[in-house]
Amino acid sequence: MRATLVAGGAALATLLLSTQVAQAAPPPGSPGGGCLAEGQVGSYLSKEGSAKATFSSAFLGELRRAGIRFEALAPIELVDGGTAVWMPIGERYDNIETPSGRVCYPGGFRFTNDATGVTYEIDTFWVLFAAVDDSRFFTTPTVNGQPRPQGELTMVDFSVPQALAPGNFVPHNGGIGPRKVVLSMNGDWARDLNTALGTRFNGGSHWADLDIAWRGVPSRPVSSGTSLGMLGVQVVSDAIQGRASGLPLPGSGGLL
Repeated sequence: MRATLVAGGAALATLLLSTQVAQAAPPPGSPGGGCLAEGQVGSYLSKEGSAKATFSSAFLGELRRAGIRFEALAPIELVDGGTAVWMPIGERYDNIETPSGRVCYPGGFRFTNDATGVTYEIDTFWVLFAAVDDSRFFTTPTVNGQPRPQGELTMVDFSVPQALAPGNFVPHNGGIGPRKVVLSMNGDWARDLNTALGTRFNGGSHWADLDIAWRGVPSRPVSSGTSLGMLGVQVVSDAIQGRASGLPLPGSGGLL
C-alpha cells in the first residue's frame, strides 16, 4: 500500500505537469492573507508535522569565510550544531493564501556581520508549489530593521517532481513526505546577501536539503483553484492524502 501511495502521488504530479499548458508564472504580487496569529487555524496541507533543512557545506563555509553569524527565528530552531534547522508545520502555523496558492510559513533567519554591524533578517517566507516551472520561496528581507526597498525577492528554487519522486516521497517521522527536497539559492537572494553582508554567494548554488513529514488530515480542506500555485498545492495535497491511489484518508484507518 505504501508503494502504491508513492506511485499514485508521483503519477498525479506527472499528469498535471504534462497536461497543463506551460506558461510563465505571474508575478507573485503582495500577499493578502499571511501567517496566523496564535490560536488560529489556517488552510494547510496537514494538521501538523515537521520539516528539517540541512545546509550545504558550501553555504556554511561561505558564512564562516565572511564572518557572518547565523541564527534562527522562532518557531524555526537551529539543530545539529548549527548545520541544520528544524521547524514545526501544520494548520496552527501555516496558511494557504487563495487564489494565489502561496503558503505562508512563519519564522526565519538572522545574518549578522559583526565587523560591519549589518543585520539581515527574514522573519516570514512564502512557498509557491508550482504545477509547472520552478517552485519557489519568496520573502521580503530587512536590513538593519528596514524592509528591502525593492520589496519581495525570490529566495530559493526547488522542484515538485523531484520532491514527489518514487522512493523519496515516503512514510517517515510519523507522517509522509519527501526525505529530500533539493533547495537552490536564487540569484536574486544571492546578490542581495552579497550586497548587504559582503558574502560571495552564487545563484543556483546548493543551499540545503529539506526533509518534510506531513501528519494528519487538516481541519479545513484545501481549496481548489486554477492558479499555478493552487494547482501545485493540489498536487502535493493529493500525494499526502493518497486520493490519487484510492487509499483511505489519514485519520480514517489510513497511513498517517
